[in-house]
Amino acid sequence: MNYSLLSPFFTRVSYLLLFVVFLGLIFYGLSAPFCYFILSALLFPIGVSMRLHRLNEIGSALTLTENTQWMVYIHGFPAQEQRAVLKNPCFYSVNRLRQFFIRCVVGKIMMVLTGMGILAHEFLYPKNEPVPLALACIVLSGLLYVMGKNLWLLARLINNRWESETLTTSTGSIWYQGFILTKRGREPMFNWL
Repeated sequence: MNYSLLSPFFTRVSYLLLFVVFLGLIFYGLSAPFCYFILSALLFPIGVSMRLHRLNEIGSALTLTENTQWMVYIHGFPAQEQRAVLKNPCFYSVNRLRQFFIRCVVGKIMMVLTGMGILAHEFLYPKNEPVPLALACIVLSGLLYVMGKNLWLLARLINNRWESETLTTSTGSIWYQGFILTKRGREPMFNWL
């Protein structure tokens, strides 16, 4: 049983702060960041998890999980909580692995384009107030940054500038998982979604 107050939606304090800031921007006529937040922080992870679960059921993907123990306090009383965190998924072929991640990145790019479209629609007619216009420029720069990251990842996936690693299970089946090489080292591809 999950005892945390906001854990289904806000596993990080930064997400909660962004949520509050984006709610505040709605009062200035900017709903694009809030819509993008709902799409990228809530609906996209649920969709990816459901797709991976379905692929796992039919046998074309292997989902690796890591159990973590949490101590939460309910009205001052400690309660232990266990969560299964999804790790880098494995696929039966390198092409299927690449195809899955390309589709996910294209989905993220479409979400950013949706946010930009909402922002453009909100400022289709010029407004005389400088504060919403300045905030819209800040929001647009944030969306452009996210778009740049997604396009960088898509280019790496399309041009095969990533690594795959084989994983052999105890039954002898061979699976492939993907990694991106960055300045910080080798990172699982799933972390970039």
